[in-house]
Amino acid sequence: MRRAKSDSKASESAKLDVRAFGGLSIYYKGAPITIIWESQKARLLFCYLLVTYDQWVHRDKLIEVLWPGCDVKAGANNFKTTVSRLRKSFSGPQTINPVITQGEAVRIDINAISLDASLFRYNATNGIKFQARGDYKSARDFLEAAQDLYTGDFLTEEPFNPFISAARNELHLLYASVLSSLEKVYQQEQNSDAMDALLALKRSMMPQQL
Repeated sequence: MRRAKSDSKASESAKLDVRAFGGLSIYYKGAPITIIWESQKARLLFCYLLVTYDQWVHRDKLIEVLWPGCDVKAGANNFKTTVSRLRKSFSGPQTINPVITQGEAVRIDINAISLDASLFRYNATNGIKFQARGDYKSARDFLEAAQDLYTGDFLTEEPFNPFISAARNELHLLYASVLSSLEKVYQQEQNSDAMDALLALKRSMMPQQL
């Protein structure tokens, strides 16, 4: 297995490693830890912020998906309480502040938390770019790193949530593009063993319409 390339030094020094592919799990120094969520809304807010990860999101958008139809004042109060509960959920032995705010915008603190989906996207987009340019060695390194990171669909414990499902589908399509680009790289390199393994993988995933 290849070591995934990092898109920033922050991901290498992050205190917690969050893995969202195949279901949510959280690691500290390579060991899994359990988060005792202060509320289900706090957990769901964390999942929503994993979707956007390094992007600022206005609280109104999050209020809309967490409490649809809620009036402005109640929504603001609910959001403030839920952010507080989310932070309290991460106040165990490895205490961190998982989110940061800027005015009415919020995002994950990427200096405290690394995310497999973010690393996957970084490796996938770079690998596809290098493959299109004809730099097959660089493409293979990035694409194989992306393939290793994708260990299952994104946040599978939320199969019916529209906001999370949209991200899951987008990442799955990107994974399909990774496999297609890898196939072109292996064809160019005449790497028959890797090609056979890749085709077997694609056949096994046919029900998911790769």
